[in-house]
Amino acid sequence: MSEIMTSLIQWTDWAKQGYTRFPYILRSKLKNRPESWLKAWSEASPYAFVLESGKEGRYTFLGLDAESVIRGRGEEAVITDFGQRTENVSGQTNQGDSQHKGGSPLEVLRSWMEPHLSPKVPGTLKFCGGAVGFLAYDVARSLEKLPEMADDDLARSGLPDYAFMRLRQLWILDHEEQAVYASVSVPAGELPDSDTESEWSAAYQRAAEEAEQMLKHWHMFESAELPWNAARRQMIVEEAERHMDGRSDVDGFETSFGQEAFQEAVLRIQEYIRSGDVFQVNLSLRKERKLKASPEHIYEWMRLVNPSPYMGLLRFPEFQLVSGSPELLVRLEDGRLAARPIAGTRRRGSSAEEDQRMAEELTGSEKEQAEHIMLVDLQRNDLGRVASYGSVVVPELMTIERYAHVMHLVSQVEADLAPGRTAYDVIAGVFPGGTITGAPKVRTMQIVEELEPVRRGPYTGSMGWIDYNGNMELNIIIRTLVVQNGLGHMQAGAGIVIDSDPYREYRECHNKARSVGRAVWCAEFAAEAEEGISH
Repeated sequence: MSEIMTSLIQWTDWAKQGYTRFPYILRSKLKNRPESWLKAWSEASPYAFVLESGKEGRYTFLGLDAESVIRGRGEEAVITDFGQRTENVSGQTNQGDSQHKGGSPLEVLRSWMEPHLSPKVPGTLKFCGGAVGFLAYDVARSLEKLPEMADDDLARSGLPDYAFMRLRQLWILDHEEQAVYASVSVPAGELPDSDTESEWSAAYQRAAEEAEQMLKHWHMFESAELPWNAARRQMIVEEAERHMDGRSDVDGFETSFGQEAFQEAVLRIQEYIRSGDVFQVNLSLRKERKLKASPEHIYEWMRLVNPSPYMGLLRFPEFQLVSGSPELLVRLEDGRLAARPIAGTRRRGSSAEEDQRMAEELTGSEKEQAEHIMLVDLQRNDLGRVASYGSVVVPELMTIERYAHVMHLVSQVEADLAPGRTAYDVIAGVFPGGTITGAPKVRTMQIVEELEPVRRGPYTGSMGWIDYNGNMELNIIIRTLVVQNGLGHMQAGAGIVIDSDPYREYRECHNKARSVGRAVWCAEFAAEAEEGISH
């Protein structure tokens, strides 16, 4: 039995209040949580995504089509609308279904989203419709003046600085309530201009039929199983562990930032610290190689081998992001801000006893504590730019969170959004996250540009959602594979301070990348085994 969460009376009331998006939401009992998203991808458009939590999370969001897509690099952006046009951008030139627009990324994104305003539906979830996408690290160039020294190789291959897809249809899974929601966000342009009851009723009924059809599709997805049974999955994971045990790197991945150059860069950062220029810098290295498995299959294995709070697969025709990030950049929910900085890392132990020793070493390290407190203070200052005076608090400080290959020190920073501020002001205030730049932020970004051989692209940018009623949730893009033209790029960094050991920091980067590398290895091993069976 389905439950209707929005009424025709609400629609007509919302029209009088000036809203421009009208949600129709249908709630049904969740019978099964899909084991795999492969069935959904087989029916998706070229623009699709899933956002979910593989670690104690409540919600999963699935979108298989887009009504509009925005892509941008620097001051230039292209907006492509699909199907019925739902907006007119004044002063722009139209080429087919694409509109070209100029301006800073956040302002262009704001103008693309601001005409679409939806009410908050009582009794429903935090995200019921909006835009999903990513902001690359280099969006920071529109916020701060940075040098241009690193090779911008990803730009030459056509990867945008930011890309978002705006949604009409969204499936939401509430794992706590064991419910699935079919959400249809109808633009005002499809609704009657008059107050005629029959016309409004007909429009409402069309949305109801659309949501019912979504639930029928959902029941096909929820029975989807992984193509590998439990025994087969366990065998592949164990084979991966044996294969990667003791290896210095994942097979075949190459980097332009080798060990010697990386360790020299660490020493250079320590010179900057000694001179009083900075306190800490996050230094990273990127690795890449040709892939022998699809992003969709790699994501399935990432869900298995590295469940994280901010899992996601973002699919555009020309690139994909396969993400298992542990870190929140910022959340805005009904005027309340939250960030969860991570700083301080140790590898996981091979036994429960060793794991506990590693945790005690991490929490007892004066170096790690000092670095973490410094970055929590940076986060407090960033939120303070857009928060109501005196509202910034730290309700959780330096707790341990464990993942497949590493453990981290984590804190929670919260605040109230200042009156007159919006989600885009918040992004401008906190982007990029201080835990993946260092402190002070702008000077560390200048040093990163000087020392890292290539620009970061999506790495240490943000991925997530911005909804039609002003809320948002963005992660920090780490533990993420960027796939483009058959190449997989993965990147990891380490926080460099005055007493850092250059070799240990180099190894930490590789340890952090192993969770992504292991998912790649498992997917490719499974693909090769299946190909052998088929022949």
